[in-house]
Amino acid sequence: MRDDERTPRRDATTRPTRSQETRDTGRTRRRFIWLTGTAAMAGLAGCSGGGGGATETTTATATTTQSSGSTGGVPEAYATATSLDGTQRNPDSLSSQEAVSYQDEPKDGKQCSTCRYYIEDKNGDGVGACAIVAGEIAPEGYCVSYVEYEG
Repeated sequence: MRDDERTPRRDATTRPTRSQETRDTGRTRRRFIWLTGTAAMAGLAGCSGGGGGATETTTATATTTQSSGSTGGVPEAYATATSLDGTQRNPDSLSSQEAVSYQDEPKDGKQCSTCRYYIEDKNGDGVGACAIVAGEIAPEGYCVSYVEYEG
């Protein structure tokens, strides 16, 4: 019996060749492994806490908390004040400004003074607070927790 007769023939047009299969699967595997490794390294770098930026952020947050006691980084008048929509501020359950990517400028026409969580100026210094974010909040600021106030 010849080699040709023992091996069944496959139609080359219906199935990709082995090299095409390996090439396509290899790209997918390589991409997955690369993305997984990159994500793991980024996570480890963030958890190490030894970088210059992480130390500065921690120090700034600790200073704010120490100077204002248990008010969440704001004067006493704001400690448990209510926001535009009536949400009461709880100093023990606030997000840090870093965690919500707070910035002092508006973004795409959205600003804190039109957010449902904004607490208006209570002591005449031109800044307010937020029912869900620690620290003083500029009326023209913005963060990712923004929800337009419709009242």
